Amino acid sequence: MILSICSDPRVLSIIRLVKIVITIIKIVVPLILIISGMIGFVRATMQGEVNDTLKSLIRKVIAAILIFLIPTFVSILANLVGSNNEYVSCFKSATKDGVNEAYVAQAKQYVLDAKNTLNTGLFTVARTAVSKLDDEGVKSSLEKELVSINDEIIKAQEERKKKEEERKKAGDNGGNGSSGGSSGSGLSPTSGGSINPDGKYTKAEIIDMGEQQVKNMSNQEFIEFIASAARLIYAEYGGVLPSITIAQACLESGYGNSFINTTHNVYGLIGYPGNKPKVGVLRQFDNFYEATYYHYAYFQNYTNVYGNFLAKCANHDALGAASYLGAYAGGSQTYAPKIQSIINTYNLTQYDY
Repeated sequence: MILSICSDPRVLSIIRLVKIVITIIKIVVPLILIISGMIGFVRATMQGEVNDTLKSLIRKVIAAILIFLIPTFVSILANLVGSNNEYVSCFKSATKDGVNEAYVAQAKQYVLDAKNTLNTGLFTVARTAVSKLDDEGVKSSLEKELVSINDEIIKAQEERKKKEEERKKAGDNGGNGSSGGSSGSGLSPTSGGSINPDGKYTKAEIIDMGEQQVKNMSNQEFIEFIASAARLIYAEYGGVLPSITIAQACLESGYGNSFINTTHNVYGLIGYPGNKPKVGVLRQFDNFYEATYYHYAYFQNYTNVYGNFLAKCANHDALGAASYLGAYAGGSQTYAPKIQSIINTYNLTQYDY
């Protein structure tokens, strides 16, 4: 675990800063002790009080030597433990070159993830990481690779849209069937809405769904409803796994029972997006499809915080991704386990494929 932490350039930067502070302390503090002792000794000599002041000077000199040598002793002791020790290796890597190498390695990994997944969120993370590199040679090489990846992402998006249009045409050609004389979308406000034959709500049905209809849904019906929106967004944009979206909606809204009316905000979105009106502290959306889109967009907007989360999503690791969601709840230590529990309880990863 420590090795994975120490491969994070931000962690190495902090350790490097600590090392610099220790170096400053080991030089400055002994100098202050010796200088203050010398000044005191000179004054005492002029006043004829040498003995006590000399003892004080000796104590300060000894203290200065110890402060200067202690970090050195600790370093020697650490080396005796073994150069392959994880903690020692971590501390040794925290140099200027080590930090730069870590940033390069991280950027290369993000680029590789974006290339392998053609995920727009990871592409944004990779582009940001590459832009911060100091090594112009590596930076230029990775930027060229990002151009190629971006072309592939555009092609993949066009193919997804084409398939979606073909699927919609196939659905339209298949007919809507008889709904027993019902009008509109055929959704029942008492049952929470009828599920389409393929087990999904259409985009139009999601947009038209009323808030009271959602509040009348059972837990499983609510999951199916949010799954429809989450999968449509995921199919078009990638990014957040549907299982994560569903689990967060379940937790944040109490399975559709406790969100504020007129907000359609089952995701607990507060600050983002800032251009949307608010009801209380929650952002207000026009419908559940829009709310689901902005749930996806939230993570894309804060890739500096959720880079690891998006990487896990790209690898279809829902539980791993959930472990990085503490920031969504203000740093809560219990939020991620709750999301993971909901995913496991309802087998939500089935909606990720």
